[in-house]
Parts: sequence; C-alpha cells; structure tokens
Amino acid sequence: MEPQAISSLPPHYESLTHSQRVQHMVQLGRDSKTSLATALLISNLSRGPLYTQLLSLKTCHGSRDLAVAKHLLSAASHVLRKQAIHVIVALGTDDELLEALKAVPATLQRSTVRRIRNLKSARRGRQGVIERFLRFLEGRKGEEKIWRYAVPFASRARVESHLPDLVDHLSLLDWSHLAKCHPALAQQTLYRLIEESEEGDVLLQRTLRHVFTQWISHDAMADFALALVRKSMPKIPLAVFPIGWPEPLLLKRRPRQAVDIILGAADDLSTDIFTFQTGRLWRKLSLEQFLALTKRYPSLLEGPLFPALTTEQKLPAYELIRVAWRDENGVLEWDIAEHLPTKERIAEARRHLNLKWLDTNPNRRIRYISLLPWDEAIELQNPYLRSSDADIRSEALSRQIKAARFDGERIEDALNLVIRHKNEPGTIQREFFGALKDIPAARFTEGHLGLLTQVVRNALDAAAATIALYLLVEFLAGVLSVHPRWASRQMALVVKERGVVPRRVRLSGVVPIKEVMSIVQEEMSPALESLLRKQDAAALTALARSFEEYVDYWPELLSTCTKTFEIPEMDRSHEMMMGAIYKFQHPASFWTHVIPILTKENKDIAGSRHIVRKIHHRYQNLLAPYLHPIDAPPSYTRKRDALNELRGGFWRWTPGQQEALAQIILKDIADEDVTSDKKVSYIWQLGLLPSVDINHLIALAKDERPIVQETALKTLGRLDSSGGIPTLIDALGDDRGRIAIYALRSALRDLPKPKAFEILKAVPSTKVTVAKETVRLIGDLEAEEAFQWLLEAEKTNLHASVRKALLRALWNYLDRDETWAIFTQAAGDPESEVAKGVICIPVDGLSLPTRQKHLSLLLTLLSHPAPAVRLETLQRLNSMPLSDPEAMLSPRLFQLVRSAYQDEVSCAVRALFSTYARTQTPLIVQLYEELIADRELLIRVHDVPQISQISPRDEARLLRPVTRAILGVLERDRLSVKRRVRLMFGGLPWDELRGYLVGVVPDLTPDALVFACGEVEGEGWSAGWKREGDDFEGTERLLRCSADERARRLALSLLVAGVGANGVWTREKRERLQGYRGDESVLVAEAAWEVEVRGVDDGEGEEGERDGDGGDKKTKKGGGDFE
Repeated sequence: MEPQAISSLPPHYESLTHSQRVQHMVQLGRDSKTSLATALLISNLSRGPLYTQLLSLKTCHGSRDLAVAKHLLSAASHVLRKQAIHVIVALGTDDELLEALKAVPATLQRSTVRRIRNLKSARRGRQGVIERFLRFLEGRKGEEKIWRYAVPFASRARVESHLPDLVDHLSLLDWSHLAKCHPALAQQTLYRLIEESEEGDVLLQRTLRHVFTQWISHDAMADFALALVRKSMPKIPLAVFPIGWPEPLLLKRRPRQAVDIILGAADDLSTDIFTFQTGRLWRKLSLEQFLALTKRYPSLLEGPLFPALTTEQKLPAYELIRVAWRDENGVLEWDIAEHLPTKERIAEARRHLNLKWLDTNPNRRIRYISLLPWDEAIELQNPYLRSSDADIRSEALSRQIKAARFDGERIEDALNLVIRHKNEPGTIQREFFGALKDIPAARFTEGHLGLLTQVVRNALDAAAATIALYLLVEFLAGVLSVHPRWASRQMALVVKERGVVPRRVRLSGVVPIKEVMSIVQEEMSPALESLLRKQDAAALTALARSFEEYVDYWPELLSTCTKTFEIPEMDRSHEMMMGAIYKFQHPASFWTHVIPILTKENKDIAGSRHIVRKIHHRYQNLLAPYLHPIDAPPSYTRKRDALNELRGGFWRWTPGQQEALAQIILKDIADEDVTSDKKVSYIWQLGLLPSVDINHLIALAKDERPIVQETALKTLGRLDSSGGIPTLIDALGDDRGRIAIYALRSALRDLPKPKAFEILKAVPSTKVTVAKETVRLIGDLEAEEAFQWLLEAEKTNLHASVRKALLRALWNYLDRDETWAIFTQAAGDPESEVAKGVICIPVDGLSLPTRQKHLSLLLTLLSHPAPAVRLETLQRLNSMPLSDPEAMLSPRLFQLVRSAYQDEVSCAVRALFSTYARTQTPLIVQLYEELIADRELLIRVHDVPQISQISPRDEARLLRPVTRAILGVLERDRLSVKRRVRLMFGGLPWDELRGYLVGVVPDLTPDALVFACGEVEGEGWSAGWKREGDDFEGTERLLRCSADERARRLALSLLVAGVGANGVWTREKRERLQGYRGDESVLVAEAAWEVEVRGVDDGEGEEGERDGDGGDKKTKKGGGDFE
C-alpha cells in the first residue's frame, strides 16, 4: 500500500474488523461535508491501491457525494465497478444512474437492470431509468441483444408495444424475465399462443413448461401457474407440465389444487408421477379428493401407506381394498390392522386369531392379540407374558403396553405391567420403554405421574442398559410439552445420575414453549453444573444439540458449554462442542471472548473450520495467530488446512493480512513435501487475494513444474482485473498456448468489446487449439466488426477444427443471411467434422423465415455422404422435434428408411414419427403401405423401439390417429397379427382397444394369443391402457359365447382383469370362473384352473373365517375345489 494512503487512515485500522473499518469510512463521508481536509483524504484514497479505493467507496454512504463512485466505474477491478454502480443505484439520481449504465460493460448492464427492477417498493420509481436506457439503446448497432434483454424489465406499456414483434424471438431466458416482471402480460400472451397453436407444438410446450416451472416455484406466482395449466387443457397434454415425479413441483407446492387438476383432466396420467409423494400427499387431501383419486388410480392405494392416511380416510380405504392387502394366508399386515378404526381393528384381530397359520407363529399371534380390548387381550397374552423365552416375553410386553394407546383408561394397567416387570433384562426393558414412547404424550394425565415416577426410579436403580435409558429419556422429552414440571425433573434426574440425554427435543406447544423452557431452565440448570464438574462434555454437547431449537430460552446451557473452552482438561472435546454450538445465534462479545481463548495457545481446536470461517467473515482482527504462526504441527497443519478452505471474501482483509497469507502460500508451493493437489489449491487461493502483487502469479506461470505452470495460467484468467492478459497473450506463442487461450476467455469478459477485439485479432494462429478458441471468442463478442472478421476468416484455408469453431461462433449471428450461406456450404462439406458443426444450431427464439432456412439446412445434412453426419442429424431430430408443416424433410427420411445401416433406419423411423406422426398421418400411412410390400424392411422398421413414442396414455393421445391408421394397414398383412396385437395394447386405451381385440380373434396365432392374454391379465394399469371403470364384463360376455376357443381364452383373461385392483372375487365371478374350468377346450380349462382366487366380499367369506381359515381360500394351481 502506498505510504500516503496508509498514513491517511487511522493508525489502529489493522486492529479493526472489516465492519468497523466500513463504519469509520461512512463517518469520514459525513465529516467531509464540513471538512475540506477530510474530502481531500477521501479523494486521495479513491486514487490509491485497490483496498483504499474500496474503502473510499464506502464514504459515499455518509457524504451522499457520488464523485468517488463515478470515478471507480472505470476501475480495472470488476468488484470495484460492481460495487460502484450499486452505490449509484442506491444513492444517485435517475440521470446519474443512466449515465452509469451507459459506461459499464454489458455484463454489469444486465445485472444492474435486474437490480433496478428488483428494488423494494420505496425505490421502485427508478424503473423509469430502464425506459430511458432502452431508448438510448434503440437503433444502436451491436446493442440489439442487451436491448432485447432489457425489454421485459421495462414498464408494461413499453413491453406491450414491443411484444408482438418480439414474441417469436423470445428465448426461454426472456420468457423467464417476462413471467417474473409482468406475469399477467406473460399469461395473456401464452393464452393467445395456446389458442392459435396446433396440437403437438413442441416448441410451445417447452415454453409452457419453462414458465410454469418458474411460476410454481414462487408462492406469489403459484396462481398464475395453476391458471396456465387449466387454460392449456385439453390442447396441451397435462404430462407436459412437471406435475409429479421426477419433478413434483405442483404436487409438492399445491397438492390440493394439483389433485383437482388431475381429476378434472381428461388425461389419465401415469401413476409414476406420485412416486415419493403419496405418503405426504394423502394427509393434505380432503376426503372427497382422496376417494376420487383412489377410484381413478386404485393402484396408488398401497398397504404400507395406510398409516399415513387421516382418520377419516382410513375406513373408506380399508373397505375399498382390504382383500387385496391380504397375503396368500389371508393375513393383513399388523401395521395396517393397528391403524384401523376400533370396530374394524377388533374384527380383524378376531379374524386373524382364527387363522391356522398363526398357530405356528407366536410372535405374529401376540401382535394381533394386542389389538383386542384390554381384558380380552390380557387373558390371551398371559401365557406369553410368563414365557421362559425372553424374545416371546419381550414381544408380548411391548405389544401389550403399546396397546394402551387404544384406550386411555388402560394406561394405568400398562404402567403397572411395566412396574411388575421391573427386573427384566435390559434388552426387554428397551422394548417396553420404546412401547411407552409410542403412546401419545397427551394421553398421560396427572394421575399417571406417580406410576411414571416409579418407572423412572426403577430404571435408574436397576442399572438398565444405556439404550433402554435413551428410550426412556426420549419418552420424557415427549411428555415435556404436556407435563413440563414433572418431565423436567425426571430428565434432570436421569442426566445427573446417568448422563443420558434425548437426541432431539420437539415441543408440541400444548403448553406454551416459553413456559416449558422456563421450567426446563429452572429444573435442569443444576444438572448442567454437575456435568461441568464431571467434565462430561459428551452429555453437554448432546444437551446442546437436543435443545438447539430452544437455546434462546435457556441461556445457561450456552454459557455452560462456553465454559468448557476455558478448562484445559477438556481440550479433546472442544471440536465436538464447537460443532454443537456454532450454529446458535451468539452476541458479538461471545466470539471476541472465545476465539482468543482458543487461539492463544497451541490448541488443536484453533484449526476448526467453524472458527476460521467465523474469523474470516466477521472478526478479521483476530487473524494474527493464523498468519504469523508460532505453532508446531499438528496444530499448525490444521490451521493451514482451514485457511486453505476459504474461497472468496478476501476484500475484507487488509493488504497486510493478504500479503502475509500470500507469503505462506508461496512458501508452501515451493515446499517439495507439499502434494500437487494442495499446491493447485494454494495457487487458486493466491488468485483470490485482490491486493497481492500479480507478479507472484506471473512468476508461477513460468515455473518449470507443469502443474504449477498450468494452474497459474488458469488463475491469471480468473483475476478480478485484466492484469493477467499480457502474460496470457505472451504464453500463446509457446507451449503454454493451449492453456492460456482458454484462460483468456475469462480474462476478457469485462473488457470493452473494441479493446477485446483488438487483443484477439493480434493472437497468433499457428496452433490449432489457439486458433479455434480465438475464433470462438471473437464470435462471442457479438459485434459488427467481429462478424465481418469471421466472414473474412471463413474465406481463408482453415483447419477443419478451426472451421468448425467458426461455425459455432456464427451461432450468435443467426439473423444474418451471410451466416446461413456459410452454414449451407458447411453442410455439404465432405469433411464430416465440419458438417457436424451445423447440426445442433439452437432454434430457440428463431423467426419463422429463419426456421425455414434451418429446415433446408437439415435437408442438406440428411443428404451428406458420410453416415455419421446423417445419423447425428437424425438423432437431433429425435431429441429436439421440429415443426415441418410443408414436409420438406419427408422425402429424404423415406429414403433413409431403406438405408443399409440399421442404426440409420431406426433413427430415420423415429425422426418420421417425431416430426409427422402427430400432424401428418398420411405420411406415416404411406410409409407402412410401402413396408408391407417388403417383409424384410417391415421387420427392420416396425420391430424397433420407434413404437415407444406411441402410448395408450392421454399425454400421447395425438398419436392415436396414426396408431389406428397403422393398424388399418397391418390388417391387410396376414403375417403381422402379433404386430397388430402389440400395437393395440401399446397405443390405445381400452375403450378403443376392445373393438380391435374382438376383431382380431379370427386371425390370432398362438404367439399372438399368448401375448394378448398376458397383456390383459398383466399390469395394464402401469402400461396405461387399463383404467378404473373400464367395462371388461361386456366384452367378456361377447367372447365367452363364441365357438372359437381363442375367444373364450381371451374372455377368461378379461374375467381375471375385471377383478380389479381390490382383488375381490364375488360369488358371481367365481361361478363364471367355474364355467371356464369346465370348458371343453383344454386351452381354456387348463388356464382357468391356474387362476388364483384370493378373496371374497360377500357373506360366505365371513363364514369361512369363523371356520378357521379366514375365507380366503386359494385354489391350487392345476386343480382343487371351492369351499
């Protein structure tokens, strides 16, 4: 730092924190209003080194004089320029802000426009500056992109005036800004686009999804997102929007509205969208929504999710699907049965106790006994409670104690049961303490506290296992919200005597939290002193973590934890304690007291990342022990490693502190014992020190060690200023050029375009890597002179890689005719790598005429002689489908269907479907007309995964016309029966499928019949063609009466499919199944005897249950009789 600048600052500034130095500068600014000497001092500071310039900028907040800020707009440092314009945004007039916007680079223009638009309401009037800035940019060459970027941030009137001309050119980023700044206008525009669009408009769907995602992610905009989805239906498939998994935005943020939309839509969605959401979703729905959703998507209702349902949802759910939840032995899982309403729970318990299967499973039998009324259960449990088998006794005790939650009047009996078994081993005590914890705390009354006190005392006197005590203290933590005085005393007793604390305390608010914590503090604070005397750091740490949400109400806990840092004998626990209390809100005096204690001696805790980060961000005056260490390893090593983890924010450090760290870094880089990975990390950190001499990095960039040299070059490109550019340019001429050219990209980002262009023009192009990256950088300037340079460069004899880079650089100039002429020439280049350079041109924001040029370009690429070029072009058409209303690409795609390369054939067929299947069905029909005349080609084309685009789900409903058309063509081919059947199930819902299924029976081959029966009986719910409410019975009756055994075999499959997700076989269905078992056809009868019958839903089932087998008889495969 220059002597004049340093001496002008207070002599004690090195001992201040950054915050204190800023406060001092603000006060200097206030003083400058009346003191000429102070004003001169500030002027000197603003012309000094980076650090003094940064401090001088803070004086503007005191003086309200923006001379310093305006001066620093042209500073070499990006941080200084950014902070200077932030000051002008906050303090300047509209005229001053406009002039500042004109002066800064494009990156700062963009961020400042956003900052102005996001100002709080009190300063929202600054938006007029954006209007004036737009008028300044209009018509200026080279400023079109920043103008277009800024338009969405302007007033609604201005945006509306420009929107008709811009709407076809808006990128997804532009839509994001419009949706945020003017949601109503964005909504209105999207509504119009939806109304004017054709079904299957992929680009519009992409835009809708993007805007919806932005809106639904913010609560204030969620209503716009919901309205957009409703408006889009039915033209836009509901699956276009991220409703559920893998992006469960709507279901997560607005579950009730999401379910209303799903139920109101004609589309039937895949149940996969509910993945990982179902358990949380059910409890948020009304009973009406729950019933409607489970009726439409019955497979959602799974047994493991039953406990997550609300009380009013459980009974309807149980009645709907209770039989399907039973296993082959008629057993309903205990986890489901215990959550049933009282009447149903007792009935299920009694039904299960009559099942012979439980006679050999005592542990399972014990569980179902516990579901009975208490007296009845105790009578049946007594043999198990007295069993000599510890496992059985443990199971009986825990289940019966837990059963007290069904009847609050029996809690006293449960507690007496615990007391009577006080001498049980620790493993059994662990189980019944866990059972006590499962009883809702609110069920325990004042009358139970005496027995509970005895339970706690017995546990402490019996030297119970530690894990049992943990469960006991967890139980006490649960009772804390209901009986705080009693629970606090008992918890203090356990902590004092055994040092066991709960893992995490969650107060429910039954008693106000403040009142509970007041009692906790009164009762448990003496236990803290006891733990401190014992130096039991583990228990203190556990307590801090247990009450971390409520530590503000218990200051003694925090102060006791802090005292551990002053006890030398507790050094080993300091790290653990710091990890526990670091996250708490502490007064400034806490850290200024604790940090010197931890750093004044050679303590290992001084290297804790928690301590170092706190010093780095808030207490820079305490850095001395780290920058001037006198420690010996290992303490110093920890401090050094913690310092190395710091990334950014070094502008808070004084130049002296930064230089001290730089010297440590340089010493470690020179140390041969330091690993290469650490040296790389040190060099990156050296580049983050803004006040350190850049010559250190320049020297390292010439180091003989390759890894040091390469890292230093990359770091020079990431400096806050452009000081590394000369070194990088020098490096371009030698072996370092391949690294330097990539580093140069970052270094040039904030330079004015003319200056950056002059630098890049002078870059030597002798090396291919340097030349191609230079071309890309020039293209990214998006300036007229850059474009003209690219046009001239294209006329020269370029290396193929450089030419490909030039094509990529021209992506920034897609509105120029010269660009498309070059693209067309490149598409026909015999060098495949050059041609590939124009395949993935983005279409986002292109006008309609430009999209036509793009289609012509793709047609040229599809005719390229190199198969690799054609294949990559086809893959691009598949991954990003385009609109081709005039079918420009179709003739060439038809030719590629006959390619000698199977990969090309498959991709060509997929491209045809992606491009034309939704809107131009005759083209697909024409394809299949040609295919059935060529058997080998049909196999190559149809029997590939191109059919995966077709689906019976409603999101693919636009493909149903083409599916029907293909079926019509295949019907004329006698060797395509199985293909027809596959396509029926793969592309049509049941209401359309059934007609085709009946019609195909006379043509069914054995293979086709097996496939059809498998599809009907299988998981059609997940395939999408089978839906709740589908009428299989009518089609079954029609086929059952047929003389064709194939029809009757299909009818049997439809009977099985008609059982539905609830798995219930009624008496009438069982009688129909019996008829199939007696069919004269072996094909039908044998399959009928293999059908498993899992349950009934009428009176005969209950009789069977009383007979001892639960009524859920299952026929043996291959034979057997009904009961």
